[in-house]
Parts: sequence; C-alpha cells; structure tokens
Amino acid sequence: MIKSYISAIDFLDQRDIDPNIYDQSRDRAFTDIMKIVGRYKPAKMFNYHNFVNNDVYEVGTISAVTSTGLAQIQFTINTAATFPRVGDLIRTSNVNNVNKQARVQVVTFGSGTATLTVRSVGGNSAAFFAANGDLVSFGSNSFAEKSDAPVNRRYGLTKYFNLIQNFREVDEISDVQKVAKVEVEVNGDYHILPYQLIQKVIKLNGDISYQMIAGVQSSTSFGDANPFLADPTSGLPIQTTGGLDWYVTTYGISDGATVLGTFGFVELDDIIDNWISTKSPIDQMGFMGSRAKRVLDKFFKNLGSANVSSVRMVIDGRTVDFEVERVEYGGYNMDFIHIPIFDHPQLFSATLSADINGSIYWVPKDSLETVDGGREPRMQIRHTPSPFTGNPATGSSNGIIKEWRTGALADVPTNSQMYLHTDWFTAQGLECLGVKLFQKYRVV
Repeated sequence: MIKSYISAIDFLDQRDIDPNIYDQSRDRAFTDIMKIVGRYKPAKMFNYHNFVNNDVYEVGTISAVTSTGLAQIQFTINTAATFPRVGDLIRTSNVNNVNKQARVQVVTFGSGTATLTVRSVGGNSAAFFAANGDLVSFGSNSFAEKSDAPVNRRYGLTKYFNLIQNFREVDEISDVQKVAKVEVEVNGDYHILPYQLIQKVIKLNGDISYQMIAGVQSSTSFGDANPFLADPTSGLPIQTTGGLDWYVTTYGISDGATVLGTFGFVELDDIIDNWISTKSPIDQMGFMGSRAKRVLDKFFKNLGSANVSSVRMVIDGRTVDFEVERVEYGGYNMDFIHIPIFDHPQLFSATLSADINGSIYWVPKDSLETVDGGREPRMQIRHTPSPFTGNPATGSSNGIIKEWRTGALADVPTNSQMYLHTDWFTAQGLECLGVKLFQKYRVV
C-alpha cells in the first residue's frame, strides 16, 4: 500500500488504544487485613503496653521423689514462684493415684523448686504415689477447726508491649511530566499524575498490611542512646512494629501437622487440644492463604455438607465483607477465612515465606474482657497523633495518614523549583491482646 495514493491518511495512522488501565497486579487486596482488624486506637507514645492477669492455678512437675507408696510421701516440683502452700489439696497424673487426693502438710522452697510433704486424705489404706515427670494440680484447699489463715499468695501481671513504626511514601513529578498528556486515563484525566498517586497509596497501604502480618519487633526503640538499628546518615534510631506472626510465635501457641500437606482429625484434635490447654474461647477465626486452605478443603469436603456451612463473618458484632466456611467440631466453632494477601507472590509465596504461607492463624472472635468488666478487641492498630500543623491547603489527612505537597507546583507553592513533590506519612503498630490464646498451626 502506497500512502500517497490514499486519502484520509490521518485516520489510517491512528492507533487503536484502550485508554483504561486494568488492574492486573491486584495489589489492592493488600487492604484485606485492614478490614479484618478494622479498629484504630490512638497511642500516646511510640511504644504501648498492655497487662494480662496470670493464671490463678498452677501445674507442677515432679522432679525428685523422696518417698512414695505411703500414706504420707515427699517430693519436689518445679515452680516459677511460691505458689504451693500448706492446706492445698492436690491430685497427680500418676496412674496409681486414680481417685486419690492428698493434702499439702509442709512446703519448703528452693531455687525454682518446692519440696512438698503430702498426706493422703484416704488415710493409711490409700497410699499415695509419686514419680519423676508426674504432673501435680492444686485444685482446692482444706483446713482444721480454729485454723489460722493460709500463707498469702501474690498474683503477678504479665506485660506485653509493641512499637509504633513510621511508614513513608513519596511521589515526585516535574513541570513537563505533569502537563504532558499520556495515552491512558484515570478518572477521565490523561496525565500520569493520578495513576502514580493511586499506585503510591496502594503501595503504602500494602507496606502497612505486610508489617501487620509479618513484621518483627525491633530491639531498637526511638529512646535508645546507642541504637543498633539507626539511620546511616543521621544516626537516629529506627524502630519496627511486631505483626501477627511475631505476636503468635513469641507469646502464643506455635504448632503444626506432623506431616506437612496432610490434614485430618488428628490435626483438628491437636488444634482443639491446644485451645483447651490455654482456656481459649470456643469461637475461633483462622486466617490463611490458598495453599493452606486447599489442604483443609480436601478433608472437609469429604465430611458432607452437614459438617461444613457457609456464613458471613461477624467480628465483635460487625459483619465483615467475607464469606467464610464454618466448621463445628468438639464444642468449637471455627471460621476458615481465606485472605488474599497470604497468596501474594512477591511477599508470601511458598518459596519466599513458606512458614507464613502454609499456616493458619487462629484468633478468638470475641473481645477480650478486662478484670473489671470492660471489653477490648483482640486486635487493633495503634497510631500516634499527627505531628503536622500549619496550612491545610498544602496537604490533607484522614486522621491516620497525612499527605502533603511541596514545590512550585503545589497548591500553595513552597519554593521556586518547578516540580510537585507529594509525601505520605503515618505512624502505626499492631496490638494483640490476650495473645497467649492465639495459635499458629502450620499445615503445608
């Protein structure tokens, strides 16, 4: 074809261009974890603390036996505190002590141990036995007439803390780039700026979501005089927040299938036994990616529809935009929730992060009750107040993330250089309450 002989050359030279930008990367799914957490709470400082009460009961393990098989015996247990006291009624796991109970008559404390002299409540006809490794429970107490008060028992508190992390993102565009039109459009605008801004905000939310799952709390905090983790230019300390995985592996239950890639009643019973051991609530939600859920589906789909139901997930009375599968077994209600971010190939793939990718993260669905009757959600994001003041014309804020613009092309020019510089800043951290009750269970 010779163009010089054809009319309407301009028409023939045009290209067929679809101006839309299609979301192939699907990184918007990053915000799913934020929907689940769903709660923000201001923090006064860049580290925040919470206290939980200690168990009122203790289980001891027998480490040495002085006498056994008599109406009165003596043995030593490991104890983290001065918990055992005269007057306690005990039972042990020894197979010879079925339906037998004894009273603590004498207690002598050592370094991390307590030597107990106990007497069978059944008299001389009910000999009591002890062996190394036996477990001892202190279930009740009993005293004689005109008895004196027992020794005072003090219960401590356990403190958990996490750190606020500073997150930042930036975009910069020159005067030429800002006005030059491109062949794709966003919201009817054929300039590159709207697209870049959207991508940067998605990335910032993604950074936050990732850290709330996989973040590790730094040993460095902003108050360190000689920080290990510091800005190489200023020398000032940098701190990071611990995410859900860090909370559970540090303070909660970490377990898994004996043979990865298999799941059945053995593993299901194992999960429930872990909950029983920590007195966890019966309503649980498990977060996982596709690899972990596929292993579960192969098992649950063979149980019949009567055992598996599809429900709308509700957390703290709020309906969340997730359709989940619920299984009722062993007195527990389990919601299996597929979270797309766990499948992200550049973050949590089986080759990059097999441990997180192949695990179920179990979190109780209820709020945690305080000892005085109040309630707090199990998971929430803490954030510090915005440090920014000044002319709102140069920026905006939703109360958590601050955006501001500088340069000669800003709404209110800040200098004479012909560019537009956009910054985003937020300071956030994850807080998990009662994390002793959380469970990470690896299945693949």
